[in-house]
Amino acid sequence: MNQPLPDPLLSQLQNWFLTVMTAPGGLARGLSLAQEHLGLAESAVIKTAPGKQSRMHIYAHGYILRLQECLQADFPVLHRLMGNDLFNFFAHNYIWRHPSRAPSLYDLGAGFADFLQQSQPTSTDGENAGEADLLLQFPIEVARLERAFTEVIRALGLEQDRNIKTHHAFDLLMGVHANIHIPACVRLLKTSFPLLAYWEQAKHTPADQDLPAPPDPETSYLAFTRQHYRVQLINLLPWQYHFLQAAYHNSDLHQCAVQASQETGLGIQALLADICLWQPQAQALGLLTTEKMTLI
Repeated sequence: MNQPLPDPLLSQLQNWFLTVMTAPGGLARGLSLAQEHLGLAESAVIKTAPGKQSRMHIYAHGYILRLQECLQADFPVLHRLMGNDLFNFFAHNYIWRHPSRAPSLYDLGAGFADFLQQSQPTSTDGENAGEADLLLQFPIEVARLERAFTEVIRALGLEQDRNIKTHHAFDLLMGVHANIHIPACVRLLKTSFPLLAYWEQAKHTPADQDLPAPPDPETSYLAFTRQHYRVQLINLLPWQYHFLQAAYHNSDLHQCAVQASQETGLGIQALLADICLWQPQAQALGLLTTEKMTLI
């Protein structure tokens, strides 16, 4: 007499459901993988009445739809720009290839812009290839902007830091040296389009109206920061962008200025003067802080 198989453990059931609902290729592929890896067929997990089918397809489909809605919420302008069908096509494939593994859905869209970039076709030859490639790049850059905006909302800000020191240009010119630091709530973005004005206009375009046309290509430098729990987007000059970018890895103001000089071709002495004048404004905007100061 055959002995009935023991009921699956809770951990086995959890792994089975996770595999079935998140496997690339949909429910059929998930059921096959779950049986192959866990040795559990659908009939061993889902009890159905005779002649009835399980409703796993409803849950699997609903799971994907819910995650698509989360991506739509994180990338509202991109969603409108691409259109519902095209956006959901890429979102669906992204979710299949990068299933959610974190407790928070905040992490879900972290790789979406990179996924869109990797999905782009190989550049074609021809005199119009460069322009066509830029047009394909535009939604990817919108995705990077919207992800940066989301990250700045969630990052550790300066709201509780009451010991931020502000050093004025006169102090620096008199020989006071301050090590600079980029706050965790700052993001920098270099784009091929002037995205700030477009994004602000697109956000306020009514749902029953078309979005504005993409702007003409133009290299742009943006900074995202948060003050008093409000996110700000700021257009930067090239040297400001490269100076702040250098400060992510080097706290020495002079070394950051040298790197910005190398990136932009500006003379180091003139650049140091500009930095001294701009630094108090950058601190006031929350783009950088100074941790300590010593006399030269």
